[in-house]
Amino acid sequence: MRIYAGFARFYTKGPYPEYSRTMAELLPRVLERFRAKTSTVLDLACGDGTFAVELARRGYHVTGVDLSLEMLEFARENARDAGVMIDFVQQDMRSLDLLGRFDLVTCWYDSLNYLLEYEDLVATFIHVAKVLNPNGLFIFDMNTRYALSVYWQRHPAYVQQDTDEFFEVHRPVYDYERDIAIVRITGFYREGEVWHRIDEVHRERAYTLAQIREALRKASLEELACWGSLREMKPPAPDSGRVWFVARRAGTL
Repeated sequence: MRIYAGFARFYTKGPYPEYSRTMAELLPRVLERFRAKTSTVLDLACGDGTFAVELARRGYHVTGVDLSLEMLEFARENARDAGVMIDFVQQDMRSLDLLGRFDLVTCWYDSLNYLLEYEDLVATFIHVAKVLNPNGLFIFDMNTRYALSVYWQRHPAYVQQDTDEFFEVHRPVYDYERDIAIVRITGFYREGEVWHRIDEVHRERAYTLAQIREALRKASLEELACWGSLREMKPPAPDSGRVWFVARRAGTL
């Protein structure tokens, strides 16, 4: 089964969208810090559209791209419910092909960790550079090796959701040879009196800061900031679970 084929309904009803709402709340401070003039936004791996909808409500012109058709169905539904216009496109960010350029490109919630090959990370960054306006910003986050190999492995299994409609269990392991975290997700959702089961395997690769920076350089993207906390805008620590990067096309002012 494709990832998010069944998990999409668990994602949109679970705790996950709250992260996107937090990113939307913190974004204005980041844009102000870099004196960014932003009107058009491209949200890569937009998921259920929570972040895109929050920005559209604030007056931005937003395009959302995701590989999962199931996630895009929820994204379009969320946009309709919010009364905002967003262009949602089904594409692979490794081979992005869009008309026009954007003042801001975002990619949240460790979506880039799903790229298991370094060459795919470089390819994605190259396509981001192509769609960025001069002085446009690329802001993204990634899980660290500490998060995937230590924090995620604290329990052999844990319950992520347990409601009247959903029950979701995660079972993580870590492949130290390939630096890949593997999470087996089993979920049950109710329709009427019937419960349905889904099983998916999600994989995330841990990239070092050096690897991320080298990929940015190969894509002619210049690093402006690297933080271990977006809220506090402080450098990452050895035990930081997540890092946030701000970049722009090299050679722009």
